[in-house]
This record gives sequence, C-alpha cells and structure tokens, in this order.
Amino acid sequence: MENASKALIIAGAILLSILIIGLGMFIYQKAVGLADTSTIDSAKVDAYNSKFENYKGIISGSQARTLCNTIKSHNRNTAEDETQFVTIMLSDASTTTSNGATSGQDATTFNTALDTNAVSKIRSGYSYEVSFGYEPGSGLIIAVGLTQQTN
Repeated sequence: MENASKALIIAGAILLSILIIGLGMFIYQKAVGLADTSTIDSAKVDAYNSKFENYKGIISGSQARTLCNTIKSHNRNTAEDETQFVTIMLSDASTTTSNGATSGQDATTFNTALDTNAVSKIRSGYSYEVSFGYEPGSGLIIAVGLTQQTN
C-alpha cells in the first residue's frame, strides 16, 4: 500500500511538471508572436524603401528620370495619405558646397504629387548622385535628393 501511494505521488508530480512546461511553452509562443510584429513593421519599411533605394549612389540621367517617374507613380498611388508623399530635391553641381551640403536657394524642390516638371529638368547626358531623407519616426523615405555631377 505504501508503494502504491508513493507511485501516485510520483505520477502526480510528473503530470504537474508537464503542465508547468506546457504553460511555459504557451507563454513563450505568445511572447515571440509579439516580437514578430516589429519585424513585420521593419519588413514593410524595407519593402517601401527598396523601390527607391535601388537607385542609391551615382546614376545616369535616364535612371534619374526613371526614379522620378517611380516617385510620381508612388505619389499618385498614395494620394489619400499625404504623409507618404516623396519630394524630389534637384540641384546641379554648382549649387553644392565643399562639404556636400546643397545650397537652399539654388536647389529646386518638386512635390511630384502636384508638379511634374522634375523629369524635364533632368539632363540625360549627366550623372546624378542620389541621396535620401528619412522620416525620423518611421524610417520611411520622404525626400530624394538628386545632385547633378560634373562630367
């Protein structure tokens, strides 16, 4: 009789430990699910930015025109949400200072949702350096800088 009661106590302890392990796994899976939402948000930001970041660096005039058309298309598709508009800042090499900053009075800013002249200002025989301005809170691209390079 004494051995049977000890066997029941051992069996109860095993069932209790299985229950505790199962509860721990449940809590762990819920915590991992919460952590995955931040990676989904960063994945959305990466997907949003990737269509513009493909043009980063020095590009040709025709690629710069393609970038402007991509931005115009993007702005048309997000017309209901003005916070996602991307503006284009176009400057030529003569308006860039020695430290790389662009002089504000000579640079031309185009809100491509309203203005379609950015493409006509880009010369196909020149190279352009592309830089980006990011929204501080979300990390989304909100501005694209095109600086004409001297050939």
